[in-house]
Amino acid sequence: MDIKCITDARALLGESPVWSPEDNAVYWIDILGKKLHRTSLNNPETRTWDLPGYPGMIALRRKGGLVIALQDGIYGFNPQTAELDLLVALEADILENRPNDGKCDEAGRLWLGTMNTVDASRATGNFYRIDPDLTVTMIKSACRIPNGLAWTPENTVMYHTDTRGGVVWSYVFDPISGDCSEEREFFRFNRTKTGGVDGAAMDEEGGYWAALYGGRKLIRILPDGEPGTEIQLPISQPTMPAFGGPDMRTLFITSARQKLDYETLLSEPLAGGLLAVTVGFQGHQVYPFGG
Repeated sequence: MDIKCITDARALLGESPVWSPEDNAVYWIDILGKKLHRTSLNNPETRTWDLPGYPGMIALRRKGGLVIALQDGIYGFNPQTAELDLLVALEADILENRPNDGKCDEAGRLWLGTMNTVDASRATGNFYRIDPDLTVTMIKSACRIPNGLAWTPENTVMYHTDTRGGVVWSYVFDPISGDCSEEREFFRFNRTKTGGVDGAAMDEEGGYWAALYGGRKLIRILPDGEPGTEIQLPISQPTMPAFGGPDMRTLFITSARQKLDYETLLSEPLAGGLLAVTVGFQGHQVYPFGG
């Protein structure tokens, strides 16, 4: 497959790519670099905004602009003015935590997890649902690195994982109430051999595309939990795929440079870049935050 580097941003920890059809661009973040990027496919060019804290995830917003999860809460962001507006405080008193992976469901509810920034093996993180009226509900506690959030195209199954736990879990999901139940093992991975499941994306056929951090590849997991297509990458630390492009058949992939030694960086010059590859599957749309 023809894998291209759209922008060589050299992100320390690139994450949370989001396709914006209106802008014909990908928004994404560098968590450790405290930056928000917008990579336009028109030129292409990348615009960068500095942020006042560690961003964990971003999503489009139904009212326009974005929402950004920072260390003390969820903010609205206007790309035209670069203004941040606090929508709801979240874990502002837990100084060691920061937000991590997150996405919105079809009803515009924002789901996101938090993790410990000092020691990622400590289970001080939590998993939350934030409704459009800004009501915050804790779904799960004692998380380490919550990741891999996605829903089936029918919005009846939700997937989620803890990267250090070795299992992607599936849940029966009620799209009306936002309740999730009946936790089941969907896919088991060996983090030391294949890398850990990081961010994920969903295609229209129900394929779950996961970035294997440390594993140098993307893997498509079939709806029955069996491994399918694999895409080998020129970087060892892919962090999250997202479908985009005019036909939603391009996977945009963020990556990381953190903790790579000098020799490894020489062999991985694209580490920290935003990569793109066209695949034979159409991506399922992502939803904006309704608040």
